[in-house]
This record gives sequence, structure tokens and C-alpha cells, in this order.
Amino acid sequence: MTKRALQCILIGVLALTAAGCRGPSLDWNGTWKLDPARSNIPGPTLTLSLTPDGMFYSSGRSGSAKFRCDGKAYQAAETLTAFCTQKNSSDLEITTFRNGSKAGVSHWQLSSNGKMLTVDSEIFQPDRSPKPKETHFTRTSGSSGFTGGWRNVNPFDGLASILQISMGSNALHYSYPEKDIHADAFIDGTDAAIQDPSVSAGATVSLRERGPREFSVTTKLNGRATNAGYWQISADGRSLTDSYWEPGRPNEKAVLVYEKQ
Repeated sequence: MTKRALQCILIGVLALTAAGCRGPSLDWNGTWKLDPARSNIPGPTLTLSLTPDGMFYSSGRSGSAKFRCDGKAYQAAETLTAFCTQKNSSDLEITTFRNGSKAGVSHWQLSSNGKMLTVDSEIFQPDRSPKPKETHFTRTSGSSGFTGGWRNVNPFDGLASILQISMGSNALHYSYPEKDIHADAFIDGTDAAIQDPSVSAGATVSLRERGPREFSVTTKLNGRATNAGYWQISADGRSLTDSYWEPGRPNEKAVLVYEKQ
């Protein structure tokens, strides 16, 4: 065998090895725990507006909805029906149904100075058992009534603290076991269904590899993008950063940092 032929073989072997190393890092595999001290969720958690004819519009981290507080049923979102009654200017109650099944009851109470909002809720689980929850908000905009911006005093309230990932050669399985949320997604940008007991069918996620230690991530609901962002793992494989924002609002980026367990 000539020296040149041997060089060609070695170059070919090295090229194949390098190609194999370009896949996702195995550091993705494992259990990750949210570190609130290193994480940040900017801006209001919830924004409410009211039209002159009495229609409330709400938008926030959990989605958007519209309804009137006249005790009648309104199609608040695609699969959500809401009944709202307002006792006075600082007290209202909302009952919601998802696909015909009772989803929750919440009582909204403004403080006497209008700067705090307390929401006492009962959220019905998949087994139909109610789960009580109390959430406190501080006003970020607006001056009176329910309209304006509201920020959860605990912005990480309701988020799953544990993320589990299993990485394959061309696909990734992730789950938030506390919420029973999971998905199996290819890393080529293909939409994959998100299994989430709190959301009806139609939620998807797409992952696209940007390198061994980074993916771009897009979530959608019924084909409409709800969040864009990326996942990154550190060079030492000990931390994972999930950065995301609403489409067209990258300056309001939320950052969640997880530590490997």
C-alpha cells in the first residue's frame, strides 16, 4: 500500500468519526431541576383589558381568553367556555369548562387600594378531583379595577421544577413528571404532539439542532406559534438554559436555568 493510499484511508476514517461526533451531546440525558435564583420571567404574568361594551380580554403565560361578566356562557378560547359574574368593582367569580367538562372555579378579589389581586381557585384534575390554589399578584400597570398588568409575586408558581430528558441519535424525549407533560420530538424541526392533560389536542413542539449543545424550540397551539426560543447546555454539562419569548417579542425573553441532578 502506498503512502498516499494510506493517507486517503486515514482521512476517510477521520471524516467518518467527525461526522459521528456532530450529533447531540449525551450531556442532554438525565434529570434537571429548576434553579429559581438563576432564572427570570420578565413583565406582567397577566394582562387584562376591557372594551366599552364590557368584553374582558386576558393574555398571559397560560394563554389568552375573552369573556363578559354577565353570568352567560362565552367561548373564552378555542376549547374553553367561561361563565363570569361580577358582584362589585373588586370582586368577581369565573367558572370554566373545557370540552364540556368543568375545568375550574376562581374567585378574584382586589385589595382596597387596587394594587393587589388575589385569585382563589379550584382546578379540576384529570381524575375530576379539585385542587385548591391561591395566587397573589401585584399591579404593574393600570390604576383601578381589574384592567391592567399583573405580576405573580411568585413568577415561578405553577411551573414544573423537574425536567427529564432522554436523547437519541435523531430524536429527544422530554417530560415534566409533576405535570404529566411529555413529548417525543425529532430534532429536524418537525412538529410533535405535546401530551398535556391540561390542554386539549393541538399543542405541538418542534426542535431543530443548532449544534451538539443547542436546539431551537417552537411551541404551537392548533398551528399558531405561542413561544419561540432555544435550549442550551453548558460546556461542563451541568446546567441547561431554556430561553423563550412570545412571537415578535424577543425583548421580553424568559430564562429558566436547570441544574443536572
